[in-house]
Amino acid sequence: MEKFSVRSSCGLCLTPGDTIHHLDHLVVICHILHIPIVTDEESAYQSLLRYYPQVQPIYILEHQYILNYLADHYDMLFVSAANYRRDLTPIFDMMFCKSMRFCYCPHGNSDKPMTQFSLQNLSLIYGGQMEERLSKTGIIQQLDGYVRTGNYRFPFYWKYQAFYDAITEKEVFAKFEKKQTTLLYAPTWQDMEHSSSLFDVGSHIIDQLPSHYNLIVKLHPWLQHYQAGYVHLMQERYQNRPNIVILSLFPLVLPLLKRTDIYLGDLSSVGYDFLYFNRPMFFFDPKQRERSRKDATQLYACGTLIPEVAYHNIYRFIEHNLETQDQYKDRREQIYLYTFGRDRDFSEIRKEIINKIYSWGVKR
Repeated sequence: MEKFSVRSSCGLCLTPGDTIHHLDHLVVICHILHIPIVTDEESAYQSLLRYYPQVQPIYILEHQYILNYLADHYDMLFVSAANYRRDLTPIFDMMFCKSMRFCYCPHGNSDKPMTQFSLQNLSLIYGGQMEERLSKTGIIQQLDGYVRTGNYRFPFYWKYQAFYDAITEKEVFAKFEKKQTTLLYAPTWQDMEHSSSLFDVGSHIIDQLPSHYNLIVKLHPWLQHYQAGYVHLMQERYQNRPNIVILSLFPLVLPLLKRTDIYLGDLSSVGYDFLYFNRPMFFFDPKQRERSRKDATQLYACGTLIPEVAYHNIYRFIEHNLETQDQYKDRREQIYLYTFGRDRDFSEIRKEIINKIYSWGVKR
């Protein structure tokens, strides 16, 4: 395989709330391109060592030196934070006389707004759904270029399945007292459209849980950074429940989904990943959510929306509607393929990205 000679780096992590949940996406790009991942966050570095031994992490001990390091070593950065190109380009220009190139790597597909793409010049995208949405809004026409990758995290997971299943068993499923039907509740972050259902129904989901179910609550990692007290209170309150595990900074997603029987969510991108397994899905629509966009609820068509009148007895509603879930199977398959397409060979993705980089003006 040809050596990737373009000096490039993946993973520019500047703030604690911008690291852990991006790793599961950025790491695979590093793996595909054979490039290192750079961070100045110790928590991100330790997570890389623990969960992603397939890539080379570079840890910059002191925050003030990371831009110097990047300017000295790289011409292009692959990043998942939306504002990096806008915020750092003038700094590289002024301080280092460096014309740094940025390629945006989305961290999941969801029905939430896509305005972050308007801040980019180069981007990776997943498949037809993302391409169509970006085209309709005129954003894709503003990009200098893009590459469709498919859902590259699944081939990566299957390749290292034994490793990741063992970690997930030890750190998550071994904590349950019994093996029984497992539900995963994965609420999204509270964005500008108020997309998260956590503050509406989170406590109801946990408090009403029957003893014959196991429940994993996978909180958005930003919650740990911005509302640490709320996370601590949840973990403290339910730590002795033998059928509940609350995860706040666990970066892995697909090993959890593989063993999830029933998915509970809102507009989180985790829901799109779960379509792959084609199992029962139930959704909560946040009370304050803005619904002005026509494409605001594509994922909800793949399962059953739990109405607010059923919040007092959520699991009774779920059990009553489980038998209707078969009607969504074809729809889930269609939406998954529309969203991600077929898996692409990593060598093909790598070759296309390299060719795009050269065409974007990065010289050998």
